[in-house]
Amino acid sequence: MADRRPDTARPARSLSIRLLWLTVGFVMVAQALILLPSLGRAYLDWLGTRIEASHIAALALEAAPDQMVGEELEDQLLRLAGVEVVSLRKTDQRVLALARPFQAPVVKTVDLDTIPLPRAAADVVALLVAPTPGLMRVIGPSPKEPGTVVDIVMETGALTRDMHLALARILAEALAISLAAGVLLFLALDWLLVRPMRRLTGSIVAFRKDPEAAPVAPGPPARDDEIGRAQIELAAMQEELRRALWQKSRLAALGTAVTKINHDMRGILATALMISDRLTTSEDPKVRQMAPMLLASIERAVALCKQTLDYAREGPPPLDLNRFALAPLVDEAARAAEAGARDGLAQVENRVPPSIEVLADREQLFRVLLNLLRNGFEAGARRVAVSAAKDETIAITIADDGPGLPPKVRDSLFSPFASGRRGGTGLGLAIARDVMRTHGGDIALETTGPEGTVFRLTLPGEATAEPPAEPAPAASRGTAKV
Repeated sequence: MADRRPDTARPARSLSIRLLWLTVGFVMVAQALILLPSLGRAYLDWLGTRIEASHIAALALEAAPDQMVGEELEDQLLRLAGVEVVSLRKTDQRVLALARPFQAPVVKTVDLDTIPLPRAAADVVALLVAPTPGLMRVIGPSPKEPGTVVDIVMETGALTRDMHLALARILAEALAISLAAGVLLFLALDWLLVRPMRRLTGSIVAFRKDPEAAPVAPGPPARDDEIGRAQIELAAMQEELRRALWQKSRLAALGTAVTKINHDMRGILATALMISDRLTTSEDPKVRQMAPMLLASIERAVALCKQTLDYAREGPPPLDLNRFALAPLVDEAARAAEAGARDGLAQVENRVPPSIEVLADREQLFRVLLNLLRNGFEAGARRVAVSAAKDETIAITIADDGPGLPPKVRDSLFSPFASGRRGGTGLGLAIARDVMRTHGGDIALETTGPEGTVFRLTLPGEATAEPPAEPAPAASRGTAKV
């Protein structure tokens, strides 16, 4: 199947662009949280400016002769201050400084000494969302003369217009700050994270395309942070995998050669076996005496070739799955183990319940059981008990009364070509483990010692079968002499 994974990320979905949008979004959220307080402060500052301008206009009245000004000048002062009425309240008096007639009602009164910032923000929102035509009365201390309170009446139109401008200005500032912060953070993260990640990704992609290629020249020195640690670990992992792949390719080539040699050797040994078989009818007594030993040696060589070919087969052994009762298979393996027993005293006790069925390859499972029974007899056991139990899995236990396995054998028990007895190939248990794992189960050494050795086979659990209506024409259940 073609590899459809892209070598590079699309620009619109790259980590850099995502970081940029994420940063801009977070800054915008932060600006939105301070938007209302900013509007409230702008509202109070605007009203404070009107108080200051109104006080300056009233001071012009005090500088006039007899504190009187003409109507035209008074109207001009009020228009420049942006108010309709200005009155001053000092400690001992209250003076109506400037005023002109107005018809609209006063719809709102604001005291700058007592209004809190949240209330000011709420007033701005109400003014922007649903402005109410009319006049507003504002009371506040004069910034020019402590102790003087300025009381003004003004129209709300100019306030509404300036608050809209203030909102637009705050939003523009927020956007500009967001973009600036996003770009700066983007550049920093691109340099600190994204570029190193691109180099790591490029190294991984190059390794995936050609794992056995020679490593590229080393890049800049690794950093002392998490990215640097990842670079060091990635380089070490690639080097270890590259060595393992080199070794595996050479072992695969060697295995192919050994398989071909074994295939030819089996033909040669088969011919030698047929010729050696005729030596048993020789007239020379010494030849007849040596013939069994020669035949046994050739048979062992043939068995070694067959086991080597079975183990070197590419992929797991093919399975022909069928459902069958386990107990009759154990009986067959017990009878077949007779040829490997040293004398006629060895026995196999079949304790497998007749109701247990397995879904497995009968021939392959037979080979596994036969191998374990023969191993027990060849190790010096006189009695082997085979039992089985069904739970979530089917567990088959094979226990013998032999002397146990020495420690050096236990460490390499399932390793190929590592045998603990003279003349052994070391492939039997390795092949047995492959067979069991291909079935979805496993084989394990449970215990070993002077009291004997116990192996445990596991298979996927299956439904319990009814006992067979007619017993198999094998030897009687229970204990079978082998």
